[in-house]
Amino acid sequence: MRQFANNELRRRVDEVLYYIWDPIGVSEAPYARAEYESYIPKVLQMVEENDNIRTISAHLADIISTQMGFSPDTKRCDHAAEILLMHKQAIKEGCA
Repeated sequence: MRQFANNELRRRVDEVLYYIWDPIGVSEAPYARAEYESYIPKVLQMVEENDNIRTISAHLADIISTQMGFSPDTKRCDHAAEILLMHKQAIKEGCA
């Protein structure tokens, strides 16, 4: 992926994690904007390397259960993974 596309996908991963996935419900709190930043590199890598919603969703659910200690909402994880892959495709097609 060229540099602009990679930067754009990274930005969109950040936004999806914060505004859509948001497992702890902080997306309306400006002070918490960087809450999910540490998860971006791995999620970005997964989105770049595959097109499987289930794989990405399972990773998001694993973050919630193992790193946050909560029960994951699998539908919410599926939805976030689907949107991430839609953004990847839009960028790939030059619709960014």
